Amino acid sequence: MELCDADVRRLERAGYPSDDFSERGPDGVRRLRNRDGHCYFFDADKGRCSEYARRPLGCVIYPVNMSEGGTVVVDEGCPEAATVTRSELEDKGRRLRMLLETIRSEARRP
Repeated sequence: MELCDADVRRLERAGYPSDDFSERGPDGVRRLRNRDGHCYFFDADKGRCSEYARRPLGCVIYPVNMSEGGTVVVDEGCPEAATVTRSELEDKGRRLRMLLETIRSEARRP
């Protein structure tokens, strides 16, 4: 999951060092780390996100995602995929495009 600067700051304010929960890729984009095949914040005992209220914007938008070809799609692997309405897909698709633009812009900054 790609992170914007606001995501990183929000999680740092909660007491998490950014280098613990994320890493910067060669493209300059910061992404959530995985532990044991799951998101860093996934609580396996409870079966849910331990930071749901502070989760990254990409997680809020999910299961709406971007295909490799740049099309807004619903991740059919998500158990909630069938619940996404056409209106929600359009709204979250706009939000996703703006988020990705922000992330790319932030990655280009020195």
